[in-house]
Amino acid sequence: MAIKKPKIKMTRGLRVAIRIILAFVVIFALILIAAERLNIASVTDINDNLRAFFTGLNPGDGYPYKINSGSVEDITVLNGDLFVLTNQETMTLDSTAKEIKTTAHTYSTPKVASRGSKAVIYNQNGNRFRIENRTDTLFSGETAEDEKIITAAMGAKGNVALATFSKDSASKLIVYGSNYKKSIFTWVCSQDSITSVDLSDNGSYVAVSVVGAREGEIYSKVYVFDFDYKEPRIEQEYEGTAILAVHFGKNDNVVAIGNDLISFIKSAKNIENIDYESSTLSNFAFSEDGFTALVLSEHGSTNNEKLVCYSPSFNDTFTAKYESAVKSITIYQGRLSVLLDDKVYVYRTNGNKVHEYEVDNTAISAFNLGNRTYLYKIGEIIRCKK
Repeated sequence: MAIKKPKIKMTRGLRVAIRIILAFVVIFALILIAAERLNIASVTDINDNLRAFFTGLNPGDGYPYKINSGSVEDITVLNGDLFVLTNQETMTLDSTAKEIKTTAHTYSTPKVASRGSKAVIYNQNGNRFRIENRTDTLFSGETAEDEKIITAAMGAKGNVALATFSKDSASKLIVYGSNYKKSIFTWVCSQDSITSVDLSDNGSYVAVSVVGAREGEIYSKVYVFDFDYKEPRIEQEYEGTAILAVHFGKNDNVVAIGNDLISFIKSAKNIENIDYESSTLSNFAFSEDGFTALVLSEHGSTNNEKLVCYSPSFNDTFTAKYESAVKSITIYQGRLSVLLDDKVYVYRTNGNKVHEYEVDNTAISAFNLGNRTYLYKIGEIIRCKK
């Protein structure tokens, strides 16, 4: 005897709901296709957004999200979602704490650098790296001749820069195009060690900082290269200073963070250095749109710290002072999150405070994404609420 399958009654309300969903999907797809044709988004960005959209139709259980803090290597933001790097995997969490993607790795010392919709995950002091977005692994590769990776940077155009130790020199810079299979620029540094790299938003330039020693004294140099030329457009030396990081601001200007100064490089002949004077660098952060934030411990005291925010054109936008240590600082899409021992402050980059939350001493870092503020604590990630 055949078993009759139950029929789903197609009510008027169900028909309307299906039509609305289908119309939304079609409109969403058309917007993404138009964005790709206008060079606003790539095909991988469109696929990433579509996968994230359909995955999000079935939401997660919400925050708090339990996590083993002993395994967490880093947490950053990727295309509006939290991107978690552990000692075993990468994981993307959406606004409902749903795991959009979880991908295992076997890197002994995993590190991550992100920009826009993509991230490069690399094995520091190893030779492997891979490119990911929120929903997929786009490329997995290795450096040539087993060269060990020092640091890396992801570009807004999808290109990636790797700094490596070299068998024939002190260090080497390699920039790959957006297909990641062929290098588009290589620079060999014969004597000095690369400490930081960054790629310009237009995809045409790379900034790199190096540190060396001469007659027992430390020095640093910052170079800016155009991929069409072998010689640097800019070469600036800093005697007695260790440059820790470089970052592109507005109009391909470069900011360099040193242990005792911040340097604003607008051109080879327009460089401004600001000394920290009696203060000590405690922390710093960059945003993808060119803002820079410094935390300085005045007279070396963590109970007397000063936050200074600079615009992409290197103007001082605001300063704030705190009587306790700044545990973390992050900037994303015009919002700056400052974590203290007992509070989280969220500012606009002009200094206007938009949120303030009470926290306890288990908090590790804070992130603001639009109207959402997340707090990474020992054992969990929570969404801050009043």
